[in-house]
Amino acid sequence: MNSPMSEFRIAVLYASVGTGHKTAALALTKWFQAEFPSVKTVCLDTLAYSSPLVRGIYTRSYLEMVRRAPQLWGYFYESMEHPESQDGLLSTLNELAEKLNLTKLRLSLESFAPNIILFTHFFGTSAVMSAFPGIPVYYVNTDFLSHIFHRNRAFSGWFVASEEAVRQYAADGLDMSRIVLSGIPIDPLYCAPPSRDEARRRLGLESDAPTVLVVSGGIGVGPIEGVVESLVRQGGLDVLAVCGRNEELAEALRTRFEDEPRVRVEGFVNGLIDWYCASDLVIMKPGGLCSSEALALGKPILIMDPIPGQEQRNSDILLDSGAARTLLEYRAAGEKARQILGNPAEVARLQEGARRLAKPFAGRTVARTLAEWHGIEPNGREE
Repeated sequence: MNSPMSEFRIAVLYASVGTGHKTAALALTKWFQAEFPSVKTVCLDTLAYSSPLVRGIYTRSYLEMVRRAPQLWGYFYESMEHPESQDGLLSTLNELAEKLNLTKLRLSLESFAPNIILFTHFFGTSAVMSAFPGIPVYYVNTDFLSHIFHRNRAFSGWFVASEEAVRQYAADGLDMSRIVLSGIPIDPLYCAPPSRDEARRRLGLESDAPTVLVVSGGIGVGPIEGVVESLVRQGGLDVLAVCGRNEELAEALRTRFEDEPRVRVEGFVNGLIDWYCASDLVIMKPGGLCSSEALALGKPILIMDPIPGQEQRNSDILLDSGAARTLLEYRAAGEKARQILGNPAEVARLQEGARRLAKPFAGRTVARTLAEWHGIEPNGREE
């Protein structure tokens, strides 16, 4: 299934569970196109090729769990972390579902004929590696720590986001020459962001008051309404609330704060860079992608309500690196935001922590590393 030497092809696969995996996959294609314009790339959603039944169960079960029973999700996430879980019932059922329902994906990949395949979510990995044993398959982590499903020894290599993640792979006894501390791939735009004034102009913000951005993640969960109310009560702050795909939440906020000119509410936003750059503090759930974007811009971060599992682990890394504070009581969000913004030394400390952890060129690192490993020249051809 190898392509002609003049047409090196890379397939980037993700699963549309949340938004971060897709965002990372799209960012990777942009970086490959920028670094190696002749390389052909394709970005595919593995769940889109699955049966409607499997797709519905997979996505709805995750969304319902994180929205209504986050502790249950955390239990599953942590309990599956043990090595013996890879041979357990859930792992077996997952592989069976992949093999039964990903025939169309296999046909699409055969038609595209990639030289290498990258995954940003593990759904479909077993089926693809079984179907194409001769093609190198790599895993790109989209959280600051990895899960054992990400550390499948069948992968040809891994791109990880933190020193702690590197230690996880070392503890598993994996080939460390194939572990790259790249960071989480984000859009190349974050390497040349607009100024605060330019971002505010683009968003139509006229006030120059201290501004707090409240980000609920792609699926829009968390105590957003209470956080915004607390910020409004504090006074003297402009508040930007981005609710992701939770239109019910966005509408509730619009209704509740329709008489508050200093509150602006949006639903899903296609790219948050202007919103980050227009703000002085970000109150957010610690998803891997949105955290990486905020870090790249050096924004002080206040973490709210992390979901047990991957978000709690991301929170631990952010706090350990000095890049964030945690919002323990959402009803006191305004007081804590004012405390941080009113303390230049604390803002500087958080900004320095962000700079230590930030890797805005993560996607370029992935692209250049694979080019080195596979002999791809800058024009996209194999040497």
